[in-house]
Amino acid sequence: MDVSLSELFPGIYNFTPGRRILSMRQVKTAALAANETALVAHAEACITHDQHTLVLDAQWNARTTTTIGNPELRDVDIILDPLVTSLRDTIDGQVRGSKPGDALAELGAQLLIVLFPQGVSAVTHATYADEAAEVERIIVEIKKPEWGAVVVGFGLARIVERMQEVILKYRQLLEAPAPAGLKFSDVKAARAQGQSLLLQTLAMVLAKYPSDSEADKAGREALMGPILRQNEAIGQYLKSRRTVPDVNPDTGEEAITP
Repeated sequence: MDVSLSELFPGIYNFTPGRRILSMRQVKTAALAANETALVAHAEACITHDQHTLVLDAQWNARTTTTIGNPELRDVDIILDPLVTSLRDTIDGQVRGSKPGDALAELGAQLLIVLFPQGVSAVTHATYADEAAEVERIIVEIKKPEWGAVVVGFGLARIVERMQEVILKYRQLLEAPAPAGLKFSDVKAARAQGQSLLLQTLAMVLAKYPSDSEADKAGREALMGPILRQNEAIGQYLKSRRTVPDVNPDTGEEAITP
């Protein structure tokens, strides 16, 4: 039984650092108004952490000598992208070519949404670091027992096995330290901790206001509202298969990506 916060709050998407900071500043304001001192302190800790995460993200994205300018990494990326596309196209082709009502095809359609919620281009056109994280997520997901029939029936094992081989090399090259010693594992860990802190916020509010009384529902709405509104905005991007942009944590304006 998995009782991790991500499993207990399955409807909460992964927030970008800027969206977390913006949400937690609003939570802090609501917590101050409600005299929830413990939640105020937690919100401040969340904000401080993700301000650091933003710095790490900026430092990582600014690197040139070990990512954009790395011919070896670029060569491996040229191998990885077609593998990811092939996985998506194979599943999609099998689903489209199956008879109406085919149970395996219906399961395959579900898998396609889970693996590529924003479409395959969101993976193959991502930065090296983000593509690595997405491919690793895809591999972990497709190896779950519930998708075993699709993997066998659609003949996906060969593609997945090769993706595992390539991503290992990809990760080795990607993890080469930047001049300042920064590794992507540092960035990834900071992002994960920020998300965990956000989920802890929801757990704290739920523990304080656990019932369906009008008072508790009002308390949850006031203190969870900033997070849930951002979550809804993220969901709209994912449903339309668009990349979720970060936001300016001070203004709430969406970042413009090149």
